[in-house]
Amino acid sequence: NPSKFPSMSSNNSNLLQSTVQFLSLPNTCPLTIIALDPTTGKPISVNSTFEHIFGPLYKFQEWEFCNAACDDDESSAATKPATGGGEVNNRIKFRNAIHKVSNSFLHGINSHHPHSTTNTTTTIRNIEMLTLGTNEAGLPIRKYFDWTIGCVTEEEGGVDAVILYGNLVNEVEESNRARDAELIDFFQNAPIAMHWLNSDGTVLWANQTELNVLGYTAEEYIGQPIMNFCPDEKELVLEIFQQLGSGNAIADVPVRFRTKDGKIVHLLIDSNVAYKKDGSFGHTRCFIRDDTARKIRDARVQLLLDENERSLRMLDSFLSRTLHHIMGPLHALRATCDAVGDRLQTQSFDAKEREISVELLERASDTISGSARMIADVSDLARFDEGAQLRTKFTPFTLRNVGVEAIEKVRFQDLRMNGGDDGISVSVKFVGEGGSSALNTDRQVLLRVLAHLLENSVREVHPGGNVTLQITSSPPSATKSEGSVLVEVMDDGKGLPPGTCLDATNNGIIPENGGSHRYAIGRHVNQNDPDELQKARAEMEEGLRSLKQNGVGVGLPVSYHLVRMLGGDLRHDAEFSGGTRIWFTLPNKIEDGGGDEDDQYELLETE
Repeated sequence: NPSKFPSMSSNNSNLLQSTVQFLSLPNTCPLTIIALDPTTGKPISVNSTFEHIFGPLYKFQEWEFCNAACDDDESSAATKPATGGGEVNNRIKFRNAIHKVSNSFLHGINSHHPHSTTNTTTTIRNIEMLTLGTNEAGLPIRKYFDWTIGCVTEEEGGVDAVILYGNLVNEVEESNRARDAELIDFFQNAPIAMHWLNSDGTVLWANQTELNVLGYTAEEYIGQPIMNFCPDEKELVLEIFQQLGSGNAIADVPVRFRTKDGKIVHLLIDSNVAYKKDGSFGHTRCFIRDDTARKIRDARVQLLLDENERSLRMLDSFLSRTLHHIMGPLHALRATCDAVGDRLQTQSFDAKEREISVELLERASDTISGSARMIADVSDLARFDEGAQLRTKFTPFTLRNVGVEAIEKVRFQDLRMNGGDDGISVSVKFVGEGGSSALNTDRQVLLRVLAHLLENSVREVHPGGNVTLQITSSPPSATKSEGSVLVEVMDDGKGLPPGTCLDATNNGIIPENGGSHRYAIGRHVNQNDPDELQKARAEMEEGLRSLKQNGVGVGLPVSYHLVRMLGGDLRHDAEFSGGTRIWFTLPNKIEDGGGDEDDQYELLETE
């Protein structure tokens, strides 16, 4: 009946007539029907069911009908059914659905097909709307509708309209939907991934958690073979299906999945099968948990086990080598004592025999001293690593004397594998730059450091090579309030083994003596880099097991601690060509004229 519709302007009369014919038939339809202008989204006409529920058309005619949908911010949480997390805003969802349909046939008009029938339709559920006709006072009441949205085209007049069919959700259905929505939200957003697979391994359903873990959309994941998402585990997946098909359940099965960007994620799968009434395979019930943390824990445990075994092997090798160095001098001492005892028992004990006996005793004394020093180094290094400090005694002494003494104590027969000197030249060089000829520090500690450095050089240098101890004394300057003594040990050997030192700039050490590539000796490797730790430990183990190396490998670490206790830093020059240069600088507060009573303090000159 045309009288059901309010009067409209003349420019909309043809639009009205076309929609009246469409709406006259379903006026008694229980569905709410409304026609919208596809361009503005404003109501054109409505049926009687709409006016009975929503109110008269004039109340909605001047504004876009999608605004009748309640905004989520305006809705009461107490009256809204649960829709799950991540839902689009109620009004925006309604507007987008209308625009989807209207844009579809407007596109047809722009494509010069104005009389073509547009079949685009969409359905949205649980849209909360503002109704004004369900009570005499016209008070706004919120109700929920399911909307089916389509369009009609008047072929002769060329008039188009977006048609909305609304089905009012009753209170019982609304309550059921709220309950269902809560259950759906429980499964969709659970903290554990879930999916269903049919008998041939196709994904029937997956919750949002699983989609988030793998990075796929529902369109990309659901309906695809599960094998596409775990290509590295094809044999395992087939075995899983064999187990499930045999009526068995699986638990804690690790499977590697591939995310959308190609990364591997480690997951644990628990699954069984839901069978149909006839006993045939229905679908799987798969629960998936992230297995990354367990993998990391297992890797750490395995690393600890490997390192524990390596440590035990290193300890065995270290003890074996240490005992070897102890047993050697003890055998020599026993042989010496036997030889001297035999000679003393003879009646004739001339000067030659006395000289040989004294030489044997001195040799035995040296080997025993070396063993005692080695044991002290091992013991001190363990205590230094635990934070112990060495008690030092600073006294002045002549630099020349301590340098010569350090050279004289080098024992080639204990350092070279063949027991000889191999033609190696060891020398000391004093360089005077106007500084004091004496040094005030702990003489015994300094001699201990020099002995280690010289012995390392002699041990590693090539046959016929050269080892030089160079000592340079510098006076106070404008930038330094006290003098300093630079001690350098240089050789033309093969250099330090890899992993012995780290870049000083990474350890907060300021470069000295004009060098930017200086290294501090004795630093530990990067504890956060497993590869670096493994490499360093492997080199240490190989060094301890090798029969081609002498010593027990504690000289440089001990020297590093000793130099620091004297006020310096043991360094390695990475730019030194043709060998090794290890150096350190000690502060010198002494003035010329102090020192041991028997020392003579002349000004050192450059050699």
